[in-house]
Amino acid sequence: MDHQTVPVIDLAAPPAQVRDQLARACAEWGFFHLVGHGLDPGLMDAVMAEARGLFAAPATDKRTLSRTRDNPWGYYDRELTKNRRDKKEIFDIGPEVAGLAPSDDAFTGATPFPAWREDFEPTARAYAAACERLCFTLLRDISLGLGAPAEALAPAFQGAHTSFLRLNHYPTRDPMSDEAAEPAGLGIHHHTDAGALTLLLTDGVPGLQVLKDGVWRAVDPVAGGLIVNVGDMIQVWSNDAYRAPLHQVLAMESGERFSLAYFFNPAYAAVIRPLRPPARYRDLPWGEFRRRRADGDFADYGAEVQISDYRA
Repeated sequence: MDHQTVPVIDLAAPPAQVRDQLARACAEWGFFHLVGHGLDPGLMDAVMAEARGLFAAPATDKRTLSRTRDNPWGYYDRELTKNRRDKKEIFDIGPEVAGLAPSDDAFTGATPFPAWREDFEPTARAYAAACERLCFTLLRDISLGLGAPAEALAPAFQGAHTSFLRLNHYPTRDPMSDEAAEPAGLGIHHHTDAGALTLLLTDGVPGLQVLKDGVWRAVDPVAGGLIVNVGDMIQVWSNDAYRAPLHQVLAMESGERFSLAYFFNPAYAAVIRPLRPPARYRDLPWGEFRRRRADGDFADYGAEVQISDYRA
């Protein structure tokens, strides 16, 4: 495995080889390219086309689908990362709300899908379901790589887990340039992902970077592959053996960029704790952590919550 480039893992390889490569990639990078993943190429093309079509709509139409602090699903063009505005626009697709009971810390609002794109919702739902199945496969392999039973982490996702699909558009022109007092900086400022795993499908345009050994390194797409990174909850479960990597996206200047991120997140009621003692973290209630992180993305409500706030 080249220690200077993000590793490529073929999920169709022998299981023991996959587990070993995943363990090394998670420990050394926190990022890896995934090929042989089994996702339907036609579905991947279709969901990317739907994202392009949505973001091509007039701003007035997109803003009718805007998210709020109480309902985090839908369109947003003023996302913050670590209290700094990003040069992008997003559309977040939450879980289906049928059968979910509202609560103070559970995001159970309905996603405001665009009525003018009739294939948008079924295509996005089908893609999210395929990502969910793939994440459970990766979760078992990661658990085994940590020396735990294959299903050790699965209970945290039982019931209505909080995974969601985010559509990203990085335009060359700041969507808030006529309204914001200050220009946006990067496409996304440096951060770690809050949940367990992130699956990223890109349009092939580079821009993603990961911080490794004090250097920002490009995570350029691999044809037909997905980009995967571990998040804060994997870092807690692994007791820092696998660290959620800092990453960022450069601002687009000469050409736009599209990507779709599936965030694989625990259930609202899950309590995250290291798999083995001595624990470097105290018990972390996911619902509380998720709400505080989402507030920081939506508006400037003070310092963004980090897992360091839960150090033992």
